[in-house]
Parts: sequence; structure tokens; C-alpha cells
Amino acid sequence: MIDRLSDSAYYKDLQNKNNMNELIIAVLILMGSVFMLIAAIGLIRFDDVYSRLHATTKSTSFGVLLLILGVAFFFFETWVFVKGALIIVFIYLTAPLAAHSIAKAYKARMQEEKENHN
Repeated sequence: MIDRLSDSAYYKDLQNKNNMNELIIAVLILMGSVFMLIAAIGLIRFDDVYSRLHATTKSTSFGVLLLILGVAFFFFETWVFVKGALIIVFIYLTAPLAAHSIAKAYKARMQEEKENHN
């Protein structure tokens, strides 16, 4: 009976769906990690503050989005999706504001140093 059940088309279809879900989750988490790595490399490689801010805010935001989607699909529960959506909204609202504040402070500091130098 068990052998017949394990050989059934339903069982094979269910196993294929599980494998596909695991593959999608793995790809999402891997791509999120790659984008986070790109952000870290951009932070080290770029020379000026504006390029560093661009690399870190864009890549990090997208990397976190992919990571959270992968985690949400892994657990596949309502509260995980809700928390993930709230985290994504928070990051997408605060990352540009933080980058703008840092850029504005850097610009003000450079102007101040320029005035003190003259």
C-alpha cells in the first residue's frame, strides 16, 4: 500500500512542487545576499560620498527585499508576510531619507571647510 502511494502521480507532483518552492526560496535568498555583497563592495570601491550612498541605499534596499521575500515564502504564514511587508515599507521609506540627510550634511561640511580654508 505504501509503495503504491509513493509511486502515485499525486506524490510525485507534490514532491516536484516542494522542490520548486525550495528552489525559488533559495534563489531569492541567494540573490538578496548577492545584492548585499554588491552594496558592500560599492561602499569600499567608490571614492566619493555620493557614489557610496547610491551603491549602499539602492543595492541594500533591493537585497533586503529579496531576503525578506525568501524568508516569508520559507515560513509561508500570514504573520511572517505582514511583518515582512512592514519591514520592507520601513526600509524603503527610511533609506532614501537617511541617504539624503547624509548627503546634505556632507555638502554643508564641505562648504564650511571651503569657507574656513579661504
